Amino acid sequence: MKSRKIVLAVLLALLVPMGALAQSAAQELDVNELQRQLQEMRSQITRMQSCIDELKRANANAGTSPGAELVPQNQSGPSQGLTSPPDKSAPSSTSPPKSPTTFSSGAWLFKIGGYIKLDMIHDFNAVGSTDTFNPRTIPVDGSQGTNTRIHARETRLSLGITGPVNDRDLKLSFEGDFYGTNNAFRLRHAYAQYRFLLVGQTWSTFMDEENIPNTIDFETPLAAPFVRQGLLRLTTKPSKRTLLAFGVEESDPEVVPPPGVAGKTEKTLPDFTGRFRYTNGRGHVQLSGFVSRTRFRPNIGDPTDVTIGGVLVSARYRSFGRDTVYAQFSYGPGLGRYRGDVSAAPDASGKLKAVEVTALTAGYEHYWSPRWSSNIVASPAWVLSHLADPNRRFDYVAANLRYWFLENRGWAGLEYLYGLKETRNEMQGHANRIQAALRINFP
Repeated sequence: MKSRKIVLAVLLALLVPMGALAQSAAQELDVNELQRQLQEMRSQITRMQSCIDELKRANANAGTSPGAELVPQNQSGPSQGLTSPPDKSAPSSTSPPKSPTTFSSGAWLFKIGGYIKLDMIHDFNAVGSTDTFNPRTIPVDGSQGTNTRIHARETRLSLGITGPVNDRDLKLSFEGDFYGTNNAFRLRHAYAQYRFLLVGQTWSTFMDEENIPNTIDFETPLAAPFVRQGLLRLTTKPSKRTLLAFGVEESDPEVVPPPGVAGKTEKTLPDFTGRFRYTNGRGHVQLSGFVSRTRFRPNIGDPTDVTIGGVLVSARYRSFGRDTVYAQFSYGPGLGRYRGDVSAAPDASGKLKAVEVTALTAGYEHYWSPRWSSNIVASPAWVLSHLADPNRRFDYVAANLRYWFLENRGWAGLEYLYGLKETRNEMQGHANRIQAALRINFP
């Protein structure tokens, strides 16, 4: 009995250390497994941080926010976002901060843009256009008068949307200002662009939207074609430096009816437009044209059809540093269609004919420093046809000085404007204006 107790005690003494040893081994295995998992998690976190750092460096090197292509920020014009050209007077910035008005949703990028602009205008002579400088409204009867005007109607809002569709970018652009009736919001641009196709309302294919003179005045030089309208445009690039485009566009000619004849104007065909542009590192040259047909239908008698058309040669060249010299020459029977003037009028016999017009715009933009710039432009236009249109010549001259007090965000400017209107009976009217402006761009 005593020997049996001794055996049991010996076995118990052996089993207890073995159990403890087994439990210790199991615990050691659990700790080793946890340490291995923690090490894997640390490696994954390190790899994720490396990817985040690479994305931050890529965004910093990109320079500008994606999806920011909107209408030209210049004047009545690009924009851009629209595909209006950017404001060329803006000082350069090597690494601008990301705009809070640019955001994404899935694969789509959204860009809210625009600016607030205050115009302070003083006219020393009588002129019919108080918010813009339009020489067509200068009186030639010797009328006197001065006027002061302060408004913010050029303030703009824009939205650009870009996203992938079938591995290609689809771009949607919208822009408006407050030049509508009683300062109502007015549509400027609304179009969609996919590959070679553009549909909607934007700058005409006939004009050169990348060569709009950088004036503070909203109207811009009178002689340069300047129209936004509904259109369908097809664009192709035969080579890296050339562009070819064709458009079918809204036709809106102004027709002067024969004296004493009641009737209406009919748009029998749209405007067919085309352009060819060559671009290199310092600028571009564009040749463009349009052709259309309009009709005057009298209440009594047969209608009269008139063909209108025009050509434009435009060039812009960077001369020294950021300085730019630019010019446009245009000619055509019915060319006034693209500056809001008469396209057709009756001759001495009362027969309706297209009004021949030729025009020239030339200017130079100089940068005194990264923040200071000036621009001077002259733009005469001549009415060649001896028709019922009484006008013979218009002149538009502008010279300005601009200072960017907030880099890429705000500028103040002062501009002098001179206009001349001359009629066929040699009557003339002159107008002088001083315009100051302050503009703050959206961040």
